[in-house]
Parts: sequence; structure tokens; C-alpha cells
Amino acid sequence: MIRRNTWILLLLLVVVIGAAILFNNQKTFGRATFGSTPTSSQTFLFSSQDGNATDIKISDTNGDTVEISRNPTGTWVLKAPTADAADQSQAEAAASQVSSLNMLGNEQIGLPDVGLDKPTYTMTITFDSAKTHKVLIGEVNVIQTGYYVQVDGGPVQLVDKSGIDALVGMLTAPPYLATLTPTITLTPTYTAVPSDTPTAAPTFTPAATDTPTSLTPVSGTAVPSATTAPATTPTPP
Repeated sequence: MIRRNTWILLLLLVVVIGAAILFNNQKTFGRATFGSTPTSSQTFLFSSQDGNATDIKISDTNGDTVEISRNPTGTWVLKAPTADAADQSQAEAAASQVSSLNMLGNEQIGLPDVGLDKPTYTMTITFDSAKTHKVLIGEVNVIQTGYYVQVDGGPVQLVDKSGIDALVGMLTAPPYLATLTPTITLTPTYTAVPSDTPTAAPTFTPAATDTPTSLTPVSGTAVPSATTAPATTPTPP
């Protein structure tokens, strides 16, 4: 009969073996899924030698394009989808985003494996140093932290997803300059409308007058009464 201590030792052995197998599988999965070499410190996709962006053009596989550019006076304008004035703060934010695109690592992977043989987006960026870079943007990595990109035909790199999303978002919301719509206040007017019902003409009733029944004496002079006394007949002697 196996002693109790033996069972405990066997149980501990099974737990150790299981943990070792799980740890090994996690390492293998990590290499297969996240085969990137992280950078030792924060590294940007474009160097400071490139300067500041002066023209940003982004296209997608549907044929949609947005492009903003600085004109000779330094003002941002829209060149696509239509030529129009641009919101300066939004355009400047996009230019700043280009300079701060954070590279998460270098990838040892084939272009078709991450959608770069048929990129989802294509960015063409011109800088004030007269340099122009073409950036192909492929799929998002498994843990949704970055896009696989290729700059000027170079190696595959993983770039921060939030920065790319902020730029490609201009395809659906170009930075048009907002225009104020005047508010129109309507003042009601009133027009008299004649009535179809005729109005009766006013009628006048003469005021009643009093008829005198007797004359009133004036200044102490006797005035005969308006009433005549009946005549008397003399009696013969």
C-alpha cells in the first residue's frame, strides 16, 4: 500500500511537470505571435533630421484620399478630397503626430504575412528638409498595439496604433475649416383679411322729450294755467 507521503510527492511532481510544459508553450507562442525585437528606448519612425511635415497625403484601398499641405505663406490648406481651406489647429496636430509616431520594434517577417503586399493605407509625407517618405501600412498585430509598416521599401516595423489611427482618421473626417451658418430670425407680419359677413348699419333712436302739463309762473307774474275751467251759466233772478 502506497504511503501518504508518496502520494504527496507524486502530486507535487505532476504539478511541477505541468508548470514546465505550460511555461514552455507560452514561450513558443510568444515567439510565433510577437516575433518583434523591441527597441531599447523610445524611437520615432522619422528622425529629427527629416524636419517638420509640410505635406501629408493618405490613401486607402477604396481609392479615398486626403491631403493637407502648407502653402507658400505657411497656411495649411486641403488639397484632397477637395481643394478648400483647412482647420489650422487640426492640420498642425496631424503634422505633430507624424513627428511623434512611436516605433515599437523591428519585425523579422514577410510582407504577405502582415498585409504589406497589399497595404491597407499608404502615406506619402514631405518634410521641410525636402525629404519625402512613403509609408505602407498593413495589418494590426495580434494584441492590437501597433500596425506593421514599411518605410521606403525598408524592413518591416511595428508602429504605435493610436498614432496611425489619428492620421488615417482624416480620411473619414478631413480637417475642413468650420464655417459659421448665419441664424435667420423671422418676424411675423399681420394682414387684415376682409370678412365675408356684412356688418349691419347702426340705427339711431331719438331721445324722449317731456311734454309740459302746466305753465310755471315767472318773476311773480301770474301766468294762466294751461287748463281751461268749464264755463258757468248765470241763474235768472
